[in-house]
Amino acid sequence: MIVSRMTEWLGYGGMALLILGFVVGLTLILVSPQSGPRKAYRDYEAKLEREVRFMLYRTTGARIARTQLAAVIGLLVLAVFLGDYLLAILAVPAALAPLYVLRSRHSKRVIMIEGQLDSWLLLLANSLKATPSLGEGFGSSAKLMRAPMGEELDLCLKEIALGTPLDQAVMNMSIRINSRPVSGALATILVGRQTGGDLTRILEESAATLREMSRLEGVVRTKTAEGKAQAYVLGGIPFVLLGALYMVDPYWLKPLGETTLGYIIVGAATSLWLSAIILSRKILAVDV
Repeated sequence: MIVSRMTEWLGYGGMALLILGFVVGLTLILVSPQSGPRKAYRDYEAKLEREVRFMLYRTTGARIARTQLAAVIGLLVLAVFLGDYLLAILAVPAALAPLYVLRSRHSKRVIMIEGQLDSWLLLLANSLKATPSLGEGFGSSAKLMRAPMGEELDLCLKEIALGTPLDQAVMNMSIRINSRPVSGALATILVGRQTGGDLTRILEESAATLREMSRLEGVVRTKTAEGKAQAYVLGGIPFVLLGALYMVDPYWLKPLGETTLGYIIVGAATSLWLSAIILSRKILAVDV
């Protein structure tokens, strides 16, 4: 009897030491600045900070990351105490949604800037007809441009006011926006300024070229819209059919998940489906 009680207490003591060791090890990993989780967390904060700074939000990436971490931990703790696994599932979008939303808004902002690019080039060309200074042309055109292009020009002018050379400020603007049409237009401005060419004529021709490219992209989007819709429909049909068959007879598809031949069929069908999706995306990804 005494031996059995001692064995039981030793078992409890071993479990307690195991839990204590796990907690201490996890704490050391999280506290150490060189640990993998801390490095991943810092990298994530840096990604959020870049997106927040580009969108000119009045917050920081660290604040968003801390809010996310608190939300995820809170949902997981509630899921354990309440026994509701739906809360644990909600922790996944809480962890992934902020960066996804910020990147989506980043892309939309870049698209809006590209749409304003030809108008800004014409404004800059007209400004340079009145004043030969490129810096003054930037300033006068920035006052007439709406956001987001106006905001980017304002940031460029603030860098110049703080002592950054004009060429470097324009290059920083190009890096910040990270768009091929914008980078090409800004590079044209810098090359024309450094080589002493007719910058006004160059800007007008660049604006006309951008308008033609936008027209061609619109034509391509119109021509490929029907194909993309067909690809989405064909990609979703297998799941609709599987759902309909399951509703008609839940046991009809059971062999696919219980037999070797079923596994082979599912694997082959999945591979063919993924191959079709990848090929359709490549076919419809027309670059103008």
